[in-house]
Amino acid sequence: MPESLVRLRRVAAACACAAWLASGAARAELAAALAQTRAAQPNLLQLRDEDRFLSGVDDAALEQLIARVAAGEWDPATEAAVWVVLEGFSRNQGPSAAYGRNLTSQIAGSAAASGDLETLRGMARILGRFLADQSHGYSLLAQGLLSEKIRCGAASLGDDALVQRIAADVNPDRERGLAGTDGTVADRFGLHARADLFAVAARGERVVAAGYFGTVLVSQDGGASWDAPDTGTDEPMYAVALGPGDELWAAGRAGVVLRSEDGGRSFARRATPFDRHVFGLLAGGPGEVLAVGDYGLQLASDDGGAHWTCIPREQDVILGRIAHAGPDAVVAGEFGTLERLPQGRPPGRRATLAGVPEDFYVFDTWFDAEGRVGVAVGLSGAIVRSEDGGANWTRVPAPFSADLFGVGGSGARVVVAGEGGFLAVSDDAGRTFRAAEAPALPVTLTDVEFADAERAYAVGPRGLVLRSDDGGARFRAVRGADGS
Repeated sequence: MPESLVRLRRVAAACACAAWLASGAARAELAAALAQTRAAQPNLLQLRDEDRFLSGVDDAALEQLIARVAAGEWDPATEAAVWVVLEGFSRNQGPSAAYGRNLTSQIAGSAAASGDLETLRGMARILGRFLADQSHGYSLLAQGLLSEKIRCGAASLGDDALVQRIAADVNPDRERGLAGTDGTVADRFGLHARADLFAVAARGERVVAAGYFGTVLVSQDGGASWDAPDTGTDEPMYAVALGPGDELWAAGRAGVVLRSEDGGRSFARRATPFDRHVFGLLAGGPGEVLAVGDYGLQLASDDGGAHWTCIPREQDVILGRIAHAGPDAVVAGEFGTLERLPQGRPPGRRATLAGVPEDFYVFDTWFDAEGRVGVAVGLSGAIVRSEDGGANWTRVPAPFSADLFGVGGSGARVVVAGEGGFLAVSDDAGRTFRAAEAPALPVTLTDVEFADAERAYAVGPRGLVLRSDDGGARFRAVRGADGS
């Protein structure tokens, strides 16, 4: 379990928590599950006030419960315990509720990876209870976990009935096949027009941003106007890249890769041999692309995605964004991963990092045109810099601590972006940074990219696109909040 989650659990267990049980029939059903859990696992729950408050859980007992889910050892007692624990945290406030959300996602992921149909079905029942009550604190979370993790697990095990049931539960207003949720969150809650954006690419007047619900936004006039073409998928898009000419690529959840040959006016899906999430794309010559992502995924195509080559690696780390570095490329990822890829193809040469923890999560990297000077960013405001093509990196002193998710640049200008609407700019190729001028938006900026020496773009939630016309010194909204 990640150390951050362990810390959050300790804070949550120390909290005085709010009233737990619901009312009416739901309360009676939950009370029965609570009694069953106390009888079967007497050490799991820390209760007070006649069983109506959850003040914490026993770490060892909870680990055993999660291990049972991961191993596919599902039975009525396990289902009752999982429901009681998650429901208990969902009724709390502050750190305890935040921990509960992380725990819900973790257990859903364990169920999806268990390879056991009964475990999947049981977890789907629990999430279905949350989803059915739209006032529930985890209702939206349950919708996402059902439509992504549990649906994916059910499809991989051939349980078409469960896939169809999840599709109907998540969006009862539409009939769909088994290919995906087909925009259910957008249809149900009306979010598609302002879908969260995770990645941006820009060159000249063309700007492309990608995000939730299969959204790919395309501007041919520097962000003055935007088109949202039908991409044929509702899966979240986490990466976007510009190829030569009018070639565009976008990719995201469950191995979905899209290609456009007409500048983003239309897209075609390019089937990949794995359903692992794609977080980074590197476009080369015509039809050439490298896709990287979850569990060390590395897929390359030289024919526009008609065929793919899987490139194995020893470490199954999560790989993220890829930056051109002269004739090569550099890929970033978890556990301090920064690897230079000769000619833009794995296997890569792992770098040495100084001044950051060994498990430093690197989200993005940028290199100058020669591929010599690079800047990479990650958690807790960490910025590292290389002057030898990415072989060695040292931390750059910076007076801020916001998590950083994006970096882009042109020449000596470099911009970093992150949580809380944070933007900082460097005039000396990343040696020093100062805060950029930007709208006061308490949102997370997920990516930043330069179209040329002067124009830069940053993206974030609810369709937000910011633009700078002076090399990153000042940004203004050109879409969303409220650039319209």
